[in-house]
Amino acid sequence: MSLLNKYPCVNITAPGYLSFSTVSFTILSAAVATGGNLLVVLAVFLDPNKNLRSPSNYFVASLGFADLLVGLLACPMSAVYPITEGLKQTNSLYRVWMHMIYFVTCTASLLSLTALALDRYVAIAYPLVYRTKLSPLRAFLVSVLLWTASVLVSQIYLIVGDNKFRFVFANTAIAVTFAVLTFTNVKICKYLRCQIHTWSNWLNNTRGNLVMKQALQRERKTTKTLSVALGLFLACYLPSCVCIYIINFCSTCECLFIIWARNIQWMLVLANSSVNPFVYAWKLRNFRKAFKSILTCRACGRRQRSISAKLPLTSRFITNFSSNNHVLREIQSMR
Repeated sequence: MSLLNKYPCVNITAPGYLSFSTVSFTILSAAVATGGNLLVVLAVFLDPNKNLRSPSNYFVASLGFADLLVGLLACPMSAVYPITEGLKQTNSLYRVWMHMIYFVTCTASLLSLTALALDRYVAIAYPLVYRTKLSPLRAFLVSVLLWTASVLVSQIYLIVGDNKFRFVFANTAIAVTFAVLTFTNVKICKYLRCQIHTWSNWLNNTRGNLVMKQALQRERKTTKTLSVALGLFLACYLPSCVCIYIINFCSTCECLFIIWARNIQWMLVLANSSVNPFVYAWKLRNFRKAFKSILTCRACGRRQRSISAKLPLTSRFITNFSSNNHVLREIQSMR
């Protein structure tokens, strides 16, 4: 018997140890996701080292912003819900808002990850088209469209309910993201392997060939980063999908097992929002440098020095303005 759009354990509360574990993990995920993804967003938009304003990094920023909202909004609300559930003081409106924020941010995260993978594929397979067609402004507009689509798609939850939307989410957004990430990573790896082999056989001592090899090596490192992101995506979302199927189709499972599956599915998705910043910090040197610059306030120092350089001119203007006022007051007193 299918339980789709039904939740047979609605009057059964989670045991205390499970609620405490869920709350503790959610608070930890909130701290990590907020701090890490805030650094990603600041690194792209402040751009302290002047090398992060690229179209692909705007998709990274969109992904970071989605995961940042998970840490700022979805995680705190998720931490409060098990407590209210244990106290049997759940509020239906609060539950709706919690799920809406959760689904919007998760959908935006998946769409941004998909856009980032497609961006890397086009940049490597069709470099001339990529340079002429995709600018940072267009990448930003695409990111806005992704967020708009995330908000609109999540409205389906209000129509079909929690369990059915989880099932739809698992079989659409998660499945499409998995397919796109797998396809693009396989294609990119094959293309890079072919290109590196080709360039290694051509004029090894020419400067142009060395430059091309270095560019291909950078693209290869970026592709490895996406491969790590794909691995973490699978590690978090595949067990999450299994839990969703258990919740929707296991009619003989005990309520305690269903509650465990529900909480584990929730925590796995929150965990995925916490790990992406560390992938970029670990694999990409330009992000590591930007993070270090932000954490040590070098960018703030440069901005402060530029402001200080303008202060002498401002001081002279204020001094001249004050002296002119003094002269005017003397003339008025003589009158």
